[in-house]
Amino acid sequence: MRPVIDFRECLKDSPHFRASLEDAENDIELLEARLEKLVKQCSHMIETGKSFNNASSGFVIGVRELGNYFKDDELATNSLTRFADAMSEIMKYFTILMDQANRSVCKNINNFIKQDIRKVKDAKKYFEKISDEMDNALIRNSNVLRSKPQECEEATNGLIATRSAFAHNSLDYVYQINVLRLKKRFDVLETMLSFMKAQNTFFHQGHDLFTDLDPYMKDVISQVEDLNNKAASERKEMEERHHLVQERESALNAPFQPDDGDNKMEGYLFKRTSNAFKSWVRRWFAIQDNQLVYRKRSKDSQTIMEEDLRLCTVKPAFEIDRRFCFEVVSPARNHILQADSEQLCQKWISAIQAGVSKAYSVDRSNLEMQNENSMGGHIPDDGSQNDNSPASIPQRQNKAKPRMETLLSIPGNDRCCDCGSPDPRWASINLGITLCIECSGIHRSFGVHMSKVRSITLDAWEPELLKVMAELGNDFINRIYESNVDDSIAVRATHECNRSVREAWIRSKYIQKAFVSKLPGMKGSSKIQSWSVRKRTKRSPGRFFMKDDNSPSDVEEKLENTSDLMKVSSASAQDNGNGRRNSEVLVFGSDVQLPDMKPNKFMDLDLESSEDSSTETEDTEDAKSTTSWEDMSKLDPNMLLYKAAQARNLPVMLEALSHGANPNWVNDDDEGKSPLMKAVETGSIAACEFLLLNGAKLDRRDHKGRSPLHHATIHGHTGQVCQFLKRGADRHAKDHEGKDAESIAIDTTNADIVTLLRLARLNEEMNTDGDEIYNDVFRDFSNMASNFPEKLKRK
Repeated sequence: MRPVIDFRECLKDSPHFRASLEDAENDIELLEARLEKLVKQCSHMIETGKSFNNASSGFVIGVRELGNYFKDDELATNSLTRFADAMSEIMKYFTILMDQANRSVCKNINNFIKQDIRKVKDAKKYFEKISDEMDNALIRNSNVLRSKPQECEEATNGLIATRSAFAHNSLDYVYQINVLRLKKRFDVLETMLSFMKAQNTFFHQGHDLFTDLDPYMKDVISQVEDLNNKAASERKEMEERHHLVQERESALNAPFQPDDGDNKMEGYLFKRTSNAFKSWVRRWFAIQDNQLVYRKRSKDSQTIMEEDLRLCTVKPAFEIDRRFCFEVVSPARNHILQADSEQLCQKWISAIQAGVSKAYSVDRSNLEMQNENSMGGHIPDDGSQNDNSPASIPQRQNKAKPRMETLLSIPGNDRCCDCGSPDPRWASINLGITLCIECSGIHRSFGVHMSKVRSITLDAWEPELLKVMAELGNDFINRIYESNVDDSIAVRATHECNRSVREAWIRSKYIQKAFVSKLPGMKGSSKIQSWSVRKRTKRSPGRFFMKDDNSPSDVEEKLENTSDLMKVSSASAQDNGNGRRNSEVLVFGSDVQLPDMKPNKFMDLDLESSEDSSTETEDTEDAKSTTSWEDMSKLDPNMLLYKAAQARNLPVMLEALSHGANPNWVNDDDEGKSPLMKAVETGSIAACEFLLLNGAKLDRRDHKGRSPLHHATIHGHTGQVCQFLKRGADRHAKDHEGKDAESIAIDTTNADIVTLLRLARLNEEMNTDGDEIYNDVFRDFSNMASNFPEKLKRK
């Protein structure tokens, strides 16, 4: 083969030689790159082959284990074992092939790169070095002057030596290039030929192996055909199964039909999580054993979403953008669920409603026992603290029975306020009524803005809540909310009615307020000139008389369709600026006749010492003498609530709220005060608690920039300061004079209030929800303010 570079051209060092040399060098670089790529791909093939071999070995092990599974079937066991043996032999041949590939390709090619190509590259380095020296010798020789014969001789001798060295090195470099050009074809072809021989051996061995196995495989094929025939019959059965699936889908889209048996409703629903992201997850839900449960698709144990369906209600959820959603309202929280279609959504709603109705048939005594064991951690709807630690449960249970007897002794409270069921065990603390468990569930479904439900036996009760309950009661509330109910009402709830009737009655009664009497106005009776609200006194709760020396003692009703809390009588009213003195007046909270309570039961509530106010000692005549009369033009629900708060008359306050009074209304004629501020002035903890339970805000300010906390501090009402701080009143708020509650308490030297405010500040700085000492101190002050207010009075 002719050399790629002529040696004679090498000695000339001509441009043609340099061009040929550059082409040869580029060819060597390309050859090296291709060989390195081939080695890399071969190594990858070998590694992949090893992985394949390992996986195949695992597969063979699996086939053997499967053969052991069919140990009772001799044909299946023998066939699988025979196949596993054949595959094992193939894997051995394949391992030999990979070893031959490593020896013939990777090692040989690597040796060619590291030895032959490396020699050429080393020769290239020497050639480039001597070439540079040759150029420098030529330049030095050309730059020597004639006038310097010695330098001329030295330059000539150096040029001759360098030129000789360049010639010998060039010949060696070209020799290495030509040898590599000749050897590369031989080595590469010999390497690939060795690998192809290994491939031929591998496939030939495999062919021999399967030639021996072929008769046995033909025998197995005949058996597989029999299996195909059986599979055809099974496919026919599968077509019938698909028909059953269609029937099931039709059944799912059909309306829910409850029966008397243990009818379960189950299926997938999307559930909105309670974490910060409010994400949606798909879970398998079921209604079983009067419970709503769900679980993941995996084998995880199921989770009980609702322990008792009797405490729940369900309704569509239209306030969110997702379709087919409904809401399950429970005592502790609400759950948003989503079905796959509108039909399934309605079916789930009907199923849960049916489950709720069915759950009502469970024995009430068993339900109470179950609630005591499983709902000890109930969170009160009003957001107040509730100690549910294990150590507090026996203490609550010890207090539950006397508290229940006391609350049920209030007139009308021994039966449910809405349906009349005996022995109610639940209460709406903002309405001051007792409820059965069925009605309490419906109250909860309407939201805490309408009714805040609390268990009489299971929850912890603060003393101010008992005071609110003692001031109201079922008889008072029904005189307001059922004032216009007659016997012709067909939808009235009873203890035996179903849930739909009960829910419609409660909705009409409290939300629509369909049976509340309207407030009389100037058009109602032109003879009525003034109105007023009677103060509640401790002598006879709920019983008030209007008696004057210049007026008859009897009270004559002169307005139709009015509440029992509104009475019209002829009285001698004080001059209101218009010169009217003797006229017919409207008195709220007058002559409300209630059955007498048992003294020992009434004393349990400590109502006689319940108010931290000196006005509590007024008798009826004193209350009459300080009555403030208002013109009928000022009679509206907001002003009525304002005057009732001033008179600390909770039944009239509830009467005003039933007519739509705003608990945060501001009286611009009285320095911009709210009803809560007027209740603060009276020192009535019950009136303040009632307003707070019904939406009164602690951040409202009067025209002087004072909040209810300011007013309580100014008047020195320690119990109300404690009451407001427990509800998160802003102790940093300053009035227009730049004073906060603490500075006012310091100026008035009220040590108790200063202690409470500083303790609240310390708790805030510690950034805690209240440690044990903090809670104990505030609990002691609350009990003292409610039961022994004389201990907190300033001397």
